[in-house]
Amino acid sequence: MGFVDFIRDMRVRVAALIFSCFLLCSTGWLLWLSSVIQHANPEHVDFFTIEIGYLAQVLGLAVFIVAAAVLERRSRQKTLPWLVIIALIVFVVLLDPATTADSLEAVLGFGWTMNIVCGFAQGYYLYCLAALVGTNKRGTVLGCGYAASTLGNWLISTIGGGFLASGSACLILCSVLAIISAALVFATREGLTPSDEQLASQSNNAANARKKQSAVAKNSKGTLTGRKLIVFACATVVMVSLVKNTGFSFPSEDLSGVVNLELSRLFYGIGLVVAGIMADRERSYVLGLCALSLVSPFIMLALGNSGASGLIMWAIGYLLFGFFTVFRIVLLADIAADNGRFWIAPAGLLFGRLGDVLGTAICFALGSKPLMLILATTVLFAFTAWMLFMLYHRFFLPNRQVAMQVDPLNEFCTDYALSARERQIIPLLVEGKTYAEIATEFYVTESTVKFHTRNIREKTGCATRMEVSDLYTQYVRNASQDNE
Repeated sequence: MGFVDFIRDMRVRVAALIFSCFLLCSTGWLLWLSSVIQHANPEHVDFFTIEIGYLAQVLGLAVFIVAAAVLERRSRQKTLPWLVIIALIVFVVLLDPATTADSLEAVLGFGWTMNIVCGFAQGYYLYCLAALVGTNKRGTVLGCGYAASTLGNWLISTIGGGFLASGSACLILCSVLAIISAALVFATREGLTPSDEQLASQSNNAANARKKQSAVAKNSKGTLTGRKLIVFACATVVMVSLVKNTGFSFPSEDLSGVVNLELSRLFYGIGLVVAGIMADRERSYVLGLCALSLVSPFIMLALGNSGASGLIMWAIGYLLFGFFTVFRIVLLADIAADNGRFWIAPAGLLFGRLGDVLGTAICFALGSKPLMLILATTVLFAFTAWMLFMLYHRFFLPNRQVAMQVDPLNEFCTDYALSARERQIIPLLVEGKTYAEIATEFYVTESTVKFHTRNIREKTGCATRMEVSDLYTQYVRNASQDNE
């Protein structure tokens, strides 16, 4: 793959968008946190930043979901990037007073508003993750994009004597990041045409996959589908995030001691990359990592009583948090893509943030009563473990059975590195449809279809359309024999 093809790859663009946008939001949030610490009483900082700050992000995500659902219904998805670009501009405008105001009221007011805008911007790259990235690369794109931004936070912290040492320099940096993010938002716009969503739900392969999934569901009593699945998945995300935060909620008072926030967040990046790669190898792996990480509250409670270094607790907390993050985002992104309703994807972060808020509230409320906190954590842990068990048997396991039964189109496209559009064209080429017929069905020009067909021939090493059809037919035949 040449450099031009690399930068045209939508997966690369989405990963870069996640990196730049998350780095912008996290940098702005850390600057705001520093300003709140300077103005507020230490015992109120976490309430202002984590509790209300995260709720503000939830509001922003909810606004994005509503806007995306309305525009998607009207086939006007290409309007979304313009709304996000406006949000990025507003974010930078609000960042200055949120971090330099003289009064606590102003810092909080501008900061909470900034978090609302931040949630809206985050909703967009999660939407793109579901709409523009295939299932077999979704975890890696998310994990690597987030991990690169945490590395960026650490690099920024080493410049000029520390991350928070030069607020003006960081404001300039955030402005540059906003410009880069806006450019990447616009670069993903071409993938959000109405035909993309129509193709995802109307292609013959998708229709066959849904029929086979329906057959598996009928043979699997109690399989979660449709709205029940979405509701149960969102509830599970809330509970997982809640349990995680009951044991350790990254208290801001530790920042005045030995803890280096940016350095400890590098462990977050490690967890993200590991979980992302594992998720793409097998979705149930990330579920297993998430379940394993449910023991983190008990680890944190034990370390809290042993006098262990705060840095160790932050490092472990962020490492395991990487597993939680990938699980809750990829789960809802997969559901969104499977249903052709990409506006569902940001719900993973939205309900995860709600769980963070609730878990932190429990941690604060019972912090002075360790026995009560352990008891509450144990009960929540048991209930959440049951929910993960049910999610596996009623969603992950049936989907795995479906993946073993459906035709090997996805494997074929993965082996030959075909793009999402090329994946949609392959079945129609095999059916023998003309360029004009394919163009009509896809709402594109014949030249566009010829362009993608030429790419398919080059990637598969075929000289003609007939050779592509023969190669794919033989691939399907071999896959069927292997399954037997």
